[in-house]
Amino acid sequence: MSPLTITLIILVLTIIAFMSGKVPFSLISTCIILALIQTGVLSPSEAFSGFTNTNVVMFCAMFVVGAAITKTTMLDRAQVLVTSYKNKPKILILMASIVASILAIVTSATATAAIMLPLLIGIANEIGTSRSKLLFPAIVAANIATGMTFLGQGASNMTWSDVMLKAGGTTPFNIWSFTLARIPILIICLIYVAVIAGRLLPDIDNELFDDNIKKKETGAKLSPMKEKAAIAIIAATILAMIFADVIGIKMYILACIGACLLVIFGVLNEKEALGSIHLPTVFLFAGVLPMSDAIKITGAGDVVAEKMIMLLGNTTNPYIIMAVFFLVPLILTQVMSNIATITICVPLVSAASVKIGVDPRAAVMGVLIAGCASILTPMACPAQTIIMGPGGYKMKDYLKCGLPLV
Repeated sequence: MSPLTITLIILVLTIIAFMSGKVPFSLISTCIILALIQTGVLSPSEAFSGFTNTNVVMFCAMFVVGAAITKTTMLDRAQVLVTSYKNKPKILILMASIVASILAIVTSATATAAIMLPLLIGIANEIGTSRSKLLFPAIVAANIATGMTFLGQGASNMTWSDVMLKAGGTTPFNIWSFTLARIPILIICLIYVAVIAGRLLPDIDNELFDDNIKKKETGAKLSPMKEKAAIAIIAATILAMIFADVIGIKMYILACIGACLLVIFGVLNEKEALGSIHLPTVFLFAGVLPMSDAIKITGAGDVVAEKMIMLLGNTTNPYIIMAVFFLVPLILTQVMSNIATITICVPLVSAASVKIGVDPRAAVMGVLIAGCASILTPMACPAQTIIMGPGGYKMKDYLKCGLPLV
């Protein structure tokens, strides 16, 4: 069999394993890695590259930062702010989602998940609200908001404009085109997660989660000096990550510096720092990444995209054209990186639009929006992978809550 066929078979089996809900995430990921190596689709170094991926390094460091947050009075202060909304879950979800959206606009969905995961879990534990009700809505909003402006991941927006022009487009985007097109989508998303999402997500007792982000014990409080040091380091780390492009240092390095400083200043000891890292999430992420790489390397993504574009035939109906151009990346992004999906689809839809004789701008914007709707599977994007284990989500939860919005 060809590498393309093998990759598609592994992908189908992976989806079945996730949907069954009976196979541990870490085992699924390990099997993905071993299958890709044994079949020759990827080399060992490529298959195991997920463990050294900078996103993995970043969220491991942020787990340590999260553990430090639980030892400070920061959660107590946050609790005071949100206690009045304890019995108003819709407002609580909306607040979390708005904050996540703002963070995602200036960074990315992955960075937002790494920053907000420990904070949301800590708040949920303190006020007695299931973390499962908060994590998915907030990260969905982060997904939709990512790339809305020229900040953070949106810095690459004008690159897609150049790709479109090279394919034959005549009118370029301006930097605000992406913001104007996405504002209605984000508003719809925020309304959905606040009003509907909470009803569709599982209500799992926080005590059932086997991780180290638990309700803070009274004895875990820090001395005044260590408290000040912890808050200063945590705040500086998060702010530095938000302005990483300005500083000129990668976010994962800043996160690691913050984690190391917390240990150096005695906020956490070595055992607490290492114990805070959620290994099932690390393994899940490390297996999903090479799967996404294999889909791109073997050309599986190109095959699916080209076949679906062929469905257009000779039609010039703009609604049919946009439907197909939206569905192609929407389907692809659920099983591979949204950046990879966009990279594959933008030149394809640009060329197809020019050939058909229509302005490619709407088609390209459709691809970008579809790429951000990567919320239907844990493989869809790094941010969704990160919250799967800590949120106690199963494949059916992604589909049940994400599909109506999509």
